Amino acid sequence: MSKSAFLTGFCLVLFVVAPPSKAAAQTRKATAASYVELGDKWAQHEDFDRAISAYNIALEFAPDFAPAYFKRGIAQQARGDFFKAIADYTRTLEIVPRWAEAYGNRGYARAMQQDVEEALADWAAALEINPNLTNVFYNRANLRLNQGDLDGAVADYDKALERDPDYVMAYNNRGIAKLGKGDIEAALADFNHAIKINSRYPEAYANRGFVLLQQGKRIEADHDFTRSMTLKPSVRPFIERRIVEISQQ
Repeated sequence: MSKSAFLTGFCLVLFVVAPPSKAAAQTRKATAASYVELGDKWAQHEDFDRAISAYNIALEFAPDFAPAYFKRGIAQQARGDFFKAIADYTRTLEIVPRWAEAYGNRGYARAMQQDVEEALADWAAALEINPNLTNVFYNRANLRLNQGDLDGAVADYDKALERDPDYVMAYNNRGIAKLGKGDIEAALADFNHAIKINSRYPEAYANRGFVLLQQGKRIEADHDFTRSMTLKPSVRPFIERRIVEISQQ
């Protein structure tokens, strides 16, 4: 509570500023929510700088408005500023301790900073609160795949696919993990299924092509490589390099 004191003669007169009314606080929170909505619109157009500016204004009106921190964290993450994203997700969790998605997103940001143990801890916390967060299983599977934990990766991709049977990237990446385990037919089945769900998914064509090439099916492999490069020209250098590597095996 702020106070102003004025001395007149021997009489002390105090002017006390009354605390904000509940109605005023609600008005500020409503204004903050409107700026969060504005930020969301900018974020949908991938203008993350303007989105963050809108979330900043929201927090000026309501400094403890958790959705503004959470959404700003997402925007920071989209810009690749994982340090600031982690700070925003952490502040979100200080205000709302059991926000599963905030744990999930902070785990992803920490994984991107190679903070593996903290990322796994966050994902475990997220799944303890909400065991149906598909993306948490998927992200944890990717981390385990990159670490060479193929069994753990497959298990998490399985869980992601139990919750979302049309998760194309999970089929594709599970196929990669199964290749690493030497289960060629199961990997091929995953790549086939990914293509069945989305016939314009270039990574699955490329990966299926690599398997077919290793099986000596060059014509079918070339068809897949052509399809992949048509859909996504930027994969050409990777495909050409892998063809050379496979041919030298």
